Amino acid sequence: MDLGLRGAVALVTGAAGGIGRETARLLAAEGAAVGAADVRAGDAEATAVAVRQAGVAGLAVAMDVTREGSVAAAVRTVEAALGPLDVVVNCAGIYRVGGLDAVPPDAWDAVLDVNLRGTYLVCRAALPGMLERERGSVVNLSSISGRTKATLAAPSYVASKAGIIGLTMSLAAQGAARNVRVNCVAPGPADTEMIRGLSESQQARLLTTIPMGRLATATEVAQAIVFLASAAAAYITGETLNVNGGTFMV
Repeated sequence: MDLGLRGAVALVTGAAGGIGRETARLLAAEGAAVGAADVRAGDAEATAVAVRQAGVAGLAVAMDVTREGSVAAAVRTVEAALGPLDVVVNCAGIYRVGGLDAVPPDAWDAVLDVNLRGTYLVCRAALPGMLERERGSVVNLSSISGRTKATLAAPSYVASKAGIIGLTMSLAAQGAARNVRVNCVAPGPADTEMIRGLSESQQARLLTTIPMGRLATATEVAQAIVFLASAAAAYITGETLNVNGGTFMV
């Protein structure tokens, strides 16, 4: 299937590893130029190299999604080098575990700043150009933790990922009449650095909640993201696509 991404320009945040890196790679495989953004600029460059190996333009750019100036500058840099953005994928995020007693106000703020405020700032920087050109697609990364009860995730993480779903619907409603789509992917636990950082017992506990009996791969989540970003999903906006091995069903 031709996803209609050849010649498109994409920005992927959190592109230094995991789902973000795999999303950048799959977008490049479909013929899109990719700006790989991450606070870890060196690792983002490795992603940009992989993008260029697919025969399309790839640019690494430093971006701290918690700082408005850093986000705006990164968006300007990517557009100056690659062209106006057609696709934005918000993968940047951090994960925390624990109950309410493990989340003092500063820890709450840190998670909300990266996950929810960061998504908002990237959308705020990128969407005006898309709305002006009357074309574009944004895909935000939520989590199963934002859709149903969390087994390990801290309340701050749950709130941030639920907030991303609400933000997605709000922006989708604003952009629909101008051909700008905003969607969301809510993965279950995936085999990435984030989950590998958990203890063995925590990982085993997560596996017991998954009917398919295994973690998602980064590729499986990235494929869902690329589909929503593409022309194959041209009539889909404001939706949250669950990718969780049957753990949560609507």
